[in-house]
Amino acid sequence: MPVPGDYDGDGTADVAYWRPANGHWYIRPSSNPDNLLEVVGGMNGDIPIPADYDGDGKTDPAFWRPTTGHWYVRSTANPGDFVEQVEGVSGDIPVPADYDGDGKVDLAFWRPAEGLWYIYPSSDLSATQIVSAGATGDLPVPGDYDGDGKADVAYWRPSEGRWIVLPSTDPNHQIEQQLGAPGDIPVPKDYDGDGRTDFAVYRPATGTWTIIPSASPWAMTVIQCGAPGDVPVNKPPAP
Repeated sequence: MPVPGDYDGDGTADVAYWRPANGHWYIRPSSNPDNLLEVVGGMNGDIPIPADYDGDGKTDPAFWRPTTGHWYVRSTANPGDFVEQVEGVSGDIPVPADYDGDGKVDLAFWRPAEGLWYIYPSSDLSATQIVSAGATGDLPVPGDYDGDGKADVAYWRPSEGRWIVLPSTDPNHQIEQQLGAPGDIPVPKDYDGDGRTDFAVYRPATGTWTIIPSASPWAMTVIQCGAPGDVPVNKPPAP
């Protein structure tokens, strides 16, 4: 399973993959591609969620165990064994992102059955935030859609092809965008480099990417890249 990220902190993404069969992470750092790094952590059924949880500028290997709802993070700032973190329950979906804007990715999960987001800000783990957004069948797509440096709670409704964002600058005034159809895969990222997450979907049936750049939302971009059966890298986890 591909798990690219900037594991060596040089500002360039590294090629990396996780092998569920043996729970091994294999990382080829861009700073020294001849030195294949190997980290042991996880097992079949776990969901890899690498991100910079400690704010040191390096991606930390991490995974979530659906059967127990436990998170395991191996900090690159203090490397050692994977450390068990806050827990959810079976059926939750991990949605880690930097919701408080402190430069560290926060532990968070979405509970489809309740339509609730549980966010544990790294700046204060005791200050749990609970946000109501989405329902069973939706897909969580957090990102910084308003460009304020904080991740926004957001979800995509495949049945309607509708995106709904609760911007952190004004969560009471949600943003809505129409894009996609059932069978598409949401792939929101900052594709135009303006510091805001762009609405985007990948259509496996045709191998096309459709992007609405936030800098010029009237100029929808369609890119042919992929074939049926391919998987877009870093796609959000499915429920």
